[in-house]
Amino acid sequence: MSENPPIKLRIPRQDLAAFELFPLDADSARQWAHALPVTNTRLSVSRLRDAVRDLNRVQIAAADRFGIMEELSPSLQVAVTNLSRRFLNQPLVLPEEPRQLAELAENLYSAFSTAYTLVAVHAIQQREQLGDVNPARLTCESLQRAISFAGRRMLQTFQLYQNVEPGGWLTLHQLYALGERQRLAELPVRDQHNRQVTLQESYLQALLLGCCKANQLRQSDLVGVHRGLQEWSGKVRLLGVEDADEALFMIDLNGDHPPVYNTSSTQRSRNQRYIDTRELVDHLEQLRERDRASGRLGLRLDDEITLPSNLLDHLIASLGSHSLRNFSRAAGSDTELEVAVGLSSAHYHVAGGKPFAELLPRHLLAAASHDPFTARDPGRDHWEKAEADDIHRGEADANSHTGGPPVVEMEDTSEALSGERHPGLRFPVYRVSAINASPGGYCLEWTQRTPPNLRSGDVMCVREPGQREWVIAAVRWVSALEQANTLVGVELLSPKAMPYGARTVGQRGALSEPMRVLLLPEIKLVGKPHTLITPRTGFRERQKVVLLRQGEEFLVQLQRQVGAAPGFSQFDFRYIRELEQNNSAIAEPVELPRPAFDSLWSEI
Repeated sequence: MSENPPIKLRIPRQDLAAFELFPLDADSARQWAHALPVTNTRLSVSRLRDAVRDLNRVQIAAADRFGIMEELSPSLQVAVTNLSRRFLNQPLVLPEEPRQLAELAENLYSAFSTAYTLVAVHAIQQREQLGDVNPARLTCESLQRAISFAGRRMLQTFQLYQNVEPGGWLTLHQLYALGERQRLAELPVRDQHNRQVTLQESYLQALLLGCCKANQLRQSDLVGVHRGLQEWSGKVRLLGVEDADEALFMIDLNGDHPPVYNTSSTQRSRNQRYIDTRELVDHLEQLRERDRASGRLGLRLDDEITLPSNLLDHLIASLGSHSLRNFSRAAGSDTELEVAVGLSSAHYHVAGGKPFAELLPRHLLAAASHDPFTARDPGRDHWEKAEADDIHRGEADANSHTGGPPVVEMEDTSEALSGERHPGLRFPVYRVSAINASPGGYCLEWTQRTPPNLRSGDVMCVREPGQREWVIAAVRWVSALEQANTLVGVELLSPKAMPYGARTVGQRGALSEPMRVLLLPEIKLVGKPHTLITPRTGFRERQKVVLLRQGEEFLVQLQRQVGAAPGFSQFDFRYIRELEQNNSAIAEPVELPRPAFDSLWSEI
């Protein structure tokens, strides 16, 4: 049997003669932390980072260092939470100040992870000098915290759609390898929130985040996924090479790489570990069935975080099967495309630049204009309050999800006759380069500043040079690298769309205010039925909806939800009947003798 390769962990030398901020004991560290200027987040974080960096260069007994870090850690939680509000939910290419704040948070995570790594290494090296302290427990607890902070730094990196820095994955793997070599990987310890976890579970939480196609998720959704994986990592097995055939993913403990798919062509090695996610996927499928039975309200993880229903679908797909690209991509010739981002913007451009108010039937606008109780500022878009792609406001605090069902703000029709204020400015068109393409989508290179509402999971419309029609697409992934242009992966949903207003039918036939939706026509050639693109909230399966625009009003029923993303939902639906103009009540459904719309594929 060959010897185990050496552990590769970079730790600083303890070459600092003195530490001047406070005496080197836990009580003094707690008093110093309480005196930090909490009202000045940036200053507080800077002082905390500098203190931990200096502590990492001072010789301290392992148990004393652990006690000091335990007292400083709560200050990190508060500081980074406050700091993240200033660099998350920003443009993909961060302005200078948010970029500096994000870097400050990363440095703080790294400093804390290094500090706990020092405790573990010194506890192993100096176990005879620890006295009454159990060296195995001290090592295990320290490695758990070091892995946890390294994983949280990765979470922030994924939230900013960046690549993990060189050495980041190797450090994570080697921390686990050190614990595994000391036979500590499966021993239960208490984490900093007093939850019982194992070293392996904390490691798997970070690994699984790397398996979840994080660049397809939004910042706040990543927080929910990270929190869920903390709870579910015990349902995942980390296997040795002898059980490799049972696993979907593989990692190399000596490599600086994220998990990759485990294939039959993979060369086996004793340094490799294999991730079996089958039990977790079965559990997620049960949660999904339970969620569907309760009306797709989402999965409530705790008082602050609820995982949206579409994320369960995403996790099952990404953790349950080996996904392959449907189409091969061909290198593009830097074709310049026109792009508009967001459901409201796509709706406006698909409608030929017609504001939503002008798309609606006249009787609806007339009724609103004669209502003296709903008159408002005539210069404002009356649907702006419930703009379909304005869900980014829900990410104001990207570190939490509010619990309970989503609240839908309905739109106010009182200002419909007045029109929208500068709609062309509200729904801009961007010119971007397609660096490669396939029948299923594009890879776009954003050379100019990215729009603030560009997020993974958004609807967009795309138009090629010389074409009249806008193609409907979805943002599937984003990569925002430093010193490089932003790359955006786009999946094509339909070669054409029809803009409509939609009014959901409530109890006793009551109708909601209109909301923007897009009807994607049937494509018989590939067996794709007609579907509706709707805002993420406010629509559900089996719900009746009135589709309307000038000269047309139809009652339909939403059937199966065939697609979901952070920015929109997609439903199959059936026609019920055509409505008479000026009809505000919904009677019993009567089947139409023929579909209200013929397939548009022949016209595309």
